[in-house]
Amino acid sequence: MKPLFILLVASLLFFSACTQKEVIQDVSTVPAVTQEQIVEGLNIFAFDFYHSITKQALENTFYSPLSISSALAMTYAGAEGETAKQMQKVFHYGPQNSNFHTEFGALTESLRVSEKSDFEMNIANAVWVQNSYKLRKKYINIVKEKYLADAREMNFISQPGVSREIINKWVSDKTADRIHDLIPPNAINAMTRMILTNAVYFNAEWSHKFNPKMTKKRSFYCMNEETVETDMMYQRHYYQYSQTSDYQMLELTYKGYEYSMLIILPREHNGLSKLNKKISCKDIAKHDSSKQEEDILVYLPKFRLETAYELNAYLMEMGMTDAFTQQADFSGMTGNKDLMISAVIHKAFIEVDEEKTEAAAATAVVMKLTSMAPVQMAPIEFRADHPFMFIIRNQKEKAILFMGQLTTPKEL
Repeated sequence: MKPLFILLVASLLFFSACTQKEVIQDVSTVPAVTQEQIVEGLNIFAFDFYHSITKQALENTFYSPLSISSALAMTYAGAEGETAKQMQKVFHYGPQNSNFHTEFGALTESLRVSEKSDFEMNIANAVWVQNSYKLRKKYINIVKEKYLADAREMNFISQPGVSREIINKWVSDKTADRIHDLIPPNAINAMTRMILTNAVYFNAEWSHKFNPKMTKKRSFYCMNEETVETDMMYQRHYYQYSQTSDYQMLELTYKGYEYSMLIILPREHNGLSKLNKKISCKDIAKHDSSKQEEDILVYLPKFRLETAYELNAYLMEMGMTDAFTQQADFSGMTGNKDLMISAVIHKAFIEVDEEKTEAAAATAVVMKLTSMAPVQMAPIEFRADHPFMFIIRNQKEKAILFMGQLTTPKEL
């Protein structure tokens, strides 16, 4: 069975000196944050970012809010002052203290699934540090103890190319060879002091597979009023479903019923733009409270997407500005205000067919020194033959792992 979801987070951090300044607040001075609150914040960020990234152009979009949020959570652990406040607001994090990082790490741990389950999901973290470089012990302990990251020494200064190859191979291995060259050429140089990586591996199949013999070439109506012929899967089954006057929402579960894909399909062929302006976490919560098991005729295109984004402009527009300027304060990492983020890069991959969904995502934060029983009735038709939005989430915590929109299906 092929791997399903992979979340990969990489953070390049460039440091100088190190002091004994406290990196996080005393937990006794602020209310404890819960995993439910962390999931709520994660999902709000998922939609905030969706609105930001989709208002630019109606094109195929796919990303992992969990990957992005996780990468920045580890970076947040070293943020102070106004920089920390802006990151907390944009990502809807809890207070900057050990309790938040403990619960964020616990959430990540709760998403893991053992090999004895119906599917496999594993999360791996690593911290790559310049040999002989002294990081604050308090900060490195947070990353190792809360995020369970292994620490490894590297020689970024004199062997940047070799270092890049080693880390990219680790990334490729952890993502079943779906994410290549996450760290681009010239990203590692003599200023590099630490790289944080996080990978999530998920392997599962649909709980109710589509019969390949039922897949036929059918029309898909694109946003530009063009029509393309694509492989359209089909099956009739009972699924959790809800609807409004504007859209239909269908929940397709994966084997084990611990994860699902939500498909939000506009009623109108060209209704995605209108949907994107209003859709939010409240709509998902409404679905969860009102959904019923219905007899559904499902038409869903097979598709494969690969995306790449540089997130600086999006995050700055959302309110995280100081981190990208010389006003940045990541003194919780080094004790000095000598770091700023130079780039936040995100890559993602998804492939949907009759048997499964396979997805992967990677994020790099590059830093540099500053200078839910139905009444029997006729089946409902759910014909996803026009642009739609989709979400992949786990069933228990309702945490959103992946999110996107399909405007033009790409052949597998």
